[in-house]
Amino acid sequence: MSWIENILKDDNPATLEELIAKADQVRRMCRGDEVYLRGLIEITNYCQRNCYYCGLRRDNNALERYRLKAEEIIELALQAHKLGFQSLALQSGENPDRKTVDFLVRVVSEIRELTTRDGSIGLGITLSVGELSYADYKRLYEAGAHRYLLRIETTDPQLFASIHPPSQTLGKRLECLYYLKDLGYQVGTGIMVGLPGQTSDHLVADLQFFVDMDVDMIGLGPYIPHPQTPMGQKSVKSQVDPWVHTLKIMALTRILMPDINMVASTALQSLRPDGLKWGLRAGANVVMPILTPIEYREHYRLYANKNYKPFSQLKAEVEEAGFRLGLWQWGDSLRWAKRRQQSEENNEAGHMPAEEAM
Repeated sequence: MSWIENILKDDNPATLEELIAKADQVRRMCRGDEVYLRGLIEITNYCQRNCYYCGLRRDNNALERYRLKAEEIIELALQAHKLGFQSLALQSGENPDRKTVDFLVRVVSEIRELTTRDGSIGLGITLSVGELSYADYKRLYEAGAHRYLLRIETTDPQLFASIHPPSQTLGKRLECLYYLKDLGYQVGTGIMVGLPGQTSDHLVADLQFFVDMDVDMIGLGPYIPHPQTPMGQKSVKSQVDPWVHTLKIMALTRILMPDINMVASTALQSLRPDGLKWGLRAGANVVMPILTPIEYREHYRLYANKNYKPFSQLKAEVEEAGFRLGLWQWGDSLRWAKRRQQSEENNEAGHMPAEEAM
C-alpha cells in the first residue's frame, strides 16, 4: 500500500480534492446517492471502562450520569419509526454485566416485536455497547439486533496501550470482532484519526486491517480531546491533521471497499460546520440523527463540543450536498449481503448429492 502512504503524506490540497472526487464517484456507482438513517439513542453514559480519551470514562466524577428506562427507549423507537426511520442505533458506555445484557435483550426484542406487528420488516437495530462475551452477543442477535459497531480506535498495540489502561487490550477487542462476524452480524469498526503519536504508517495498517477483516461498516472520525480526561489534560500535538486525514481515510476506505456502509460521524461535524457535506463527499452513506432526549444529551460527551443538529437541518444539509435520505428501508451493507448470499449458496451446494454438486 505504498501508494496510500504517498497520498497520506501529500499535503497538496489538490490531492485531497482528487481523492474525494474519486471516492464520491465510487460510492455513487456502488451505493447510489441515498443516505441511510440510523436514529441514535444514547441509552446510558455509565461506563465500567476507563479509556484515557473518553468523557464517559469511569473515573470522570464531573459527569452527571443517567440511564434511560426501557419504556423510554421503546417509545423513542416507535416515534422514530412513525417518522420514516427504518433503523436505530443503540449506543452506551460499556457495561458487560448480566443485568445490562438482560435489559438490552428485552429492549431489542420488544422493539422488533412492536414494529413488525403489521407484517413489515420493522426497525433494523444496530448496537454499539462494547465488549461482551460470545454468548451475550448471541443472545442479542437472537433478540433481533443484526448490526454491531465496535470501534478498534487503532490497530497498533503500542498506540492502543497509550490510550487505554492495562486492563483493556487490543487482543480482546479483536476477539470480539471475530465473535460478531462468526454470529452473522453486520460488523462495523473504525478508528480515531489524529491520536497523539499516530503516524501515516499507523493509518496505512488500519486500512489494511479493514480490508483483511472484510468488515461491513466503518465508523471513524477525528480525535477531539475531552478536557475531563487524562489525554485532554495533556497538550500533545497530533502528527497528522485530524480533519484532512479523516477525510483521506474515509475516501480511501470507500475506494478500497466500494460496497460497505460508512458513517458521516458526529465528530467530523463537530470539528467543522460543513463536516457533514465533506463526509458525504468523501464516501459516507449513513448519518445518525441523535434521538436521545434533550435533557440527557449534554451528559453523553465522548469528546468536547459535540455537535447536535435537528433532523430538519440534517435533512436539508444532506440534500444541499446533492444526496437524498433513504427513508423506510434498512439500507444494509451490500458487502454483508453478498457474503451472506455466497454462504447460503455454499451451504446449498454442500447438501446436494455428490453427483449433482460436481
